[in-house]
Amino acid sequence: MSTREGADIDASLETVSRTEDEVRLLVDETVYSREAVLRACYWFTDRCYLFVSRPGPQRLLVSIRAKPGAPSLDRVAGDFGNALLDQQVRQEIARETSRIRELIVAKAFAEGNLMDDPPVGDDRDPVEVTRSQAPGNIARSRDEE
Repeated sequence: MSTREGADIDASLETVSRTEDEVRLLVDETVYSREAVLRACYWFTDRCYLFVSRPGPQRLLVSIRAKPGAPSLDRVAGDFGNALLDQQVRQEIARETSRIRELIVAKAFAEGNLMDDPPVGDDRDPVEVTRSQAPGNIARSRDEE
């Protein structure tokens, strides 16, 4: 995060203005998604007032105003930068692992006979399938297990 006003050293999260009562951060949406910004803002609503606007394409402006008794704005701004990174990484991990989560849930519901229709595709464990097809193993049907 850049702390100099107008600095282009790190434009992904830049402090564009700082007063005694407010810090304004410019967020680059090519680095951090709107969803990550809003989620990070949500986690700070107990400490400060946050306002999000769009001053231009691919840019979000986050205005942070301290609530009475809140930590210093510099600390809040630094913590916000960390929370923003955390939310972006969580979002990317969720996207990368969504298929495996869907398969786990589908298998859990299928084995509990909680679904009207079986899930589309093969919901079996690939390791289990490989072992059952190995030479010398007698393949058992699901009904035999």
